[in-house]
Amino acid sequence: MSAQEPEVHIEAPVRRWCDARAIPVPRRELSDEAALLIAAGHLQPAAREVVLNRFDTERAFPDIGGYAKLRRLSRIAEHEAPPPSADGLPPNPLQQAKAAADAVRGADARRKLAGFRHAFTLNRISFAAGVRAVRRARKDALHLDLDERDALFDALCLTPLPVTPSAAAVAARTVARVAGPALRLAPQLAGWVDGHGAPDEGLLVFEDRYDVLLFVAGLVYDKVSYSRSVSSGEFDEQLGQLDLPTDLVQISADVVQLKSVWGQLRYAPGLADGTRSSELDTVWDELVDRVTALTRVGDLVDVADSKRPRRLSIESIDQQIHELVQRSGEREISTQSARRVAGQIMGARGDLPPALPDGTRRALPGAGPGADSGGAGAGARPGAALPDTALPGEAPKAWKPAPAQPRDQDAR
Repeated sequence: MSAQEPEVHIEAPVRRWCDARAIPVPRRELSDEAALLIAAGHLQPAAREVVLNRFDTERAFPDIGGYAKLRRLSRIAEHEAPPPSADGLPPNPLQQAKAAADAVRGADARRKLAGFRHAFTLNRISFAAGVRAVRRARKDALHLDLDERDALFDALCLTPLPVTPSAAAVAARTVARVAGPALRLAPQLAGWVDGHGAPDEGLLVFEDRYDVLLFVAGLVYDKVSYSRSVSSGEFDEQLGQLDLPTDLVQISADVVQLKSVWGQLRYAPGLADGTRSSELDTVWDELVDRVTALTRVGDLVDVADSKRPRRLSIESIDQQIHELVQRSGEREISTQSARRVAGQIMGARGDLPPALPDGTRRALPGAGPGADSGGAGAGARPGAALPDTALPGEAPKAWKPAPAQPRDQDAR
């Protein structure tokens, strides 16, 4: 797919993507706005409303350089050491070195997360700090308490993010691309490549189906929010019937609760009877249908954007030509004024010739006939300014502005 072609999946197979836990698009991350709205689904209903109110009033949230990296750091920080081997043998030196490196990376990730948490929750620029400011923000339903900010930061650490391929998976992909048909001649190598997946560069793999659904919903929000057609107001009437921030928060809240209920039933198999499972499956189907409908909206906006550049270029050229034609009157008036001023100067000084002789000071260095040959002395640099010479019978004088003249419309 070229860079100019739209990324269109009309009636996108969202259900199949969720079942496969993968999306066939190049690697990307959600915007900070989408990440915040998805994270708001983890909060209590009152805190969700505050987040939406802050979006509606364009109140800023703390900037930490991108919220997507919080999920990446969380994965590193939560990495657990491998359990001891069943035979009781101590790990080999390579395993010990890897465990030590993972421990160092985990400690560094936890240190960074603590710093980001402090910068986010205690930010005095984005959140009200003084007593009066807090009261005013609470009155306007724009204030998040400290525990709510902590909960929001914890939710941002769960932002849907594709799984980063391991070093072995990257190596397997490289081997699969370079070796190609030679894998048929090396069954052991082919088995190792298949075992590590050899992930496709144009495929985003996620931990579970819930992350896939939330990531797709976030992509739709970003598509519509950053669309040129939408920014120009082309679809204001149609999109006015949708409230994408609210939709994204509601989808996130339902997905989070659904995932939590399924987790509880997993640890209580006796409760997972046919009725409960059927009802939960119905909820999942409704969520998939809702995201699929929004995906169609985002894809249609993509199509509109793909057809917009040529129309924009023609409209832009016509607009620039129209502006240039409109300013023709200003150019004509300026030209006439300059000519009139030159005539007035000649009228005020009767000894001024219509054309300046060679050797007289000119406005532009080297201007006028003979400037390239006879206007400058031998050995002078090309284009060098001629020496200042006085007009006949006069000594050089510094230029001073003339008294204010009446405007054209006032002159009689």
